[in-house]
Amino acid sequence: MYGSLSRNKRGAIENPKSQYQPSVEVRELTALVRDAYQDGENTLNTPLREYNNRSITEQENQAREQWLAHPDAPYEGEDDWRWNGRRPISRNRAISIAAHLTSELIYPKSFAQNDDQEEDKTAAYTMDALVEYHIRNSEYETAFLFGVIGSMVSPINYFKIEYSQDYQEAWQGGEYKKVLDDVFSGFQYSLKPIDEILFSNPYVYSWQKQDWVIERERVSYEEMYGKFGTHENWEHVVQGRLCMVTDDGFFYDVDDINDGLVGHVKYKHRKTDCEIDFVNGIYLSNSNTAFNPFYHRTNKDKPEYDTVKFGFEPIDSMRFVGYKSLMDKMENDQDAVDREWQDYFDASRLATFPPSVTMGAGRVDSSVVTPSGITEIGKDAKFTPLQISNPAAAAAAVREAERSATESSIDPLASGSQQGAQKTKAEALILQENANVVMGPTARMIAIMVRDVGRLMVSDIARFETVGQAGEIVGEMFYKSFALPNRVREGKKKTTYVKFTDAFAGRKMTKEEKEMEEYKLMDEAGDDKELILANPAVFANLTFNVSVDPEQLMGRNSRTERAFKIAAYDKAIANTLVQQDPEAQLNITRDFLFEPIMGGDASKYLPNLSKLVPPGGQGAGGYPQENKPATPAVAE
Repeated sequence: MYGSLSRNKRGAIENPKSQYQPSVEVRELTALVRDAYQDGENTLNTPLREYNNRSITEQENQAREQWLAHPDAPYEGEDDWRWNGRRPISRNRAISIAAHLTSELIYPKSFAQNDDQEEDKTAAYTMDALVEYHIRNSEYETAFLFGVIGSMVSPINYFKIEYSQDYQEAWQGGEYKKVLDDVFSGFQYSLKPIDEILFSNPYVYSWQKQDWVIERERVSYEEMYGKFGTHENWEHVVQGRLCMVTDDGFFYDVDDINDGLVGHVKYKHRKTDCEIDFVNGIYLSNSNTAFNPFYHRTNKDKPEYDTVKFGFEPIDSMRFVGYKSLMDKMENDQDAVDREWQDYFDASRLATFPPSVTMGAGRVDSSVVTPSGITEIGKDAKFTPLQISNPAAAAAAVREAERSATESSIDPLASGSQQGAQKTKAEALILQENANVVMGPTARMIAIMVRDVGRLMVSDIARFETVGQAGEIVGEMFYKSFALPNRVREGKKKTTYVKFTDAFAGRKMTKEEKEMEEYKLMDEAGDDKELILANPAVFANLTFNVSVDPEQLMGRNSRTERAFKIAAYDKAIANTLVQQDPEAQLNITRDFLFEPIMGGDASKYLPNLSKLVPPGGQGAGGYPQENKPATPAVAE
């Protein structure tokens, strides 16, 4: 998209004019994107006070070097004996924090309401099931893990969400067909490197408020041909050659890196709903330059950037686009640890093999200090070792540097590494609580990232998963269905089925009619299934809000919830009010005792209330708990 033109002494361009000379509208649009591209490059490479007068690119490079923890360059000459290793304390602390934050995969939760601002719990429950389905059947978990680790390293991180339908050629039934590519279709999650995203203003924190965003990448020619090969301008895309527009309005050919790849640039301007593609500088979007709408849109058909920006810790009051990474936060501590660590090994080596001073014996070099070596010296010669190092002092400095690093990150005990004397249970709990406090801001930043990713997913689900396909019979539509196995519901492992159908379209159902349909679904589902029917047109037009509880990343995960429930069981079951209600006792036994331990097998151990309650008794409502109506399953 942007290269270097050759000019002669008079300033005239020496590059050849390109055969690609598009319309005035395309030239003007290309020049606009070229200028934005250069502004974005300048933003990435301009020194910023937030990063101690480093640019974003320099900050990323420094953090990446600290994260990789490679040894320093080896010493040369007389110093070649010195230790050049580095202690990966920043990397270890980052992995420890990431282990805490990713010990349990968290799911975004939905809140649904219609145009009358009325809550729709059934639709929210359905959307949560669909989000869980797509998270289970995608690389989201891997992207989440790498994203959390990336937030420890990079000053800015980007999580990209795409919903695509790609096709491939494959042999099926003896025929070579064009079929849906299961690998590249559906939700695609990726973490974009910091140098592949350009933006308009470093002092706008909210990503959706950026004036424009540019995505750039080096990709294979074949991949771009699959996307744009039918475009009328594709014939001008040549590997190893860029086309640049200049202020005179003409395009010139410029040599590109001949690495077998081409440069793909996607420019997005949310305010004007404009998204355009260039490959090696060639315009490959709509010939009508005024109509290039965003691909990713909300379910209300409004443009939205499909990347989520996130990081480790905030820097200022929601003004600066970037974040303070753990590598940046621990930079001084890491430098101190490395310095004292190297001094410790150097001092230890000197203490083990001390230098010596001779008088009258000439020079005694390293060849003398060998096992079983014999060296003859004069009877009056003196050989005096020099005690000039103190490894203990260096070791104490290492411990002090590590203590400072602990204040900047997480206590080693909280990360599972025993330090010093054995801690009591109370001391360990206090350390864990302190670690939770230290990681609290980071947990909230990650929770915000998951929430924003959830919002993009919800928009794509509402837009793409509710679309029907016409059947062979005129007027008949077929919609997608989804199955989620092994969901624990009421102490049982159940498979949740979500089916979109227009069978209820246009029907105004009373509460009683809706309940009757729900009972029918329960009978059809049986004991190990849960059926949800939803009208796709109504579902797609609801307003969905997404939230994430950051405490799920910290103390309130499944393990601690299990411990709390089991601890609360004895008190709950002994409560006098509970003892008067067999149904309540059954629920407490299931939810607080059996389910935390046995999950979906909990219901196998529950008694049948119909055998415990006398005929006509009112204590349990007259029917077993497992036959009560479940979550509403019919959406109008």
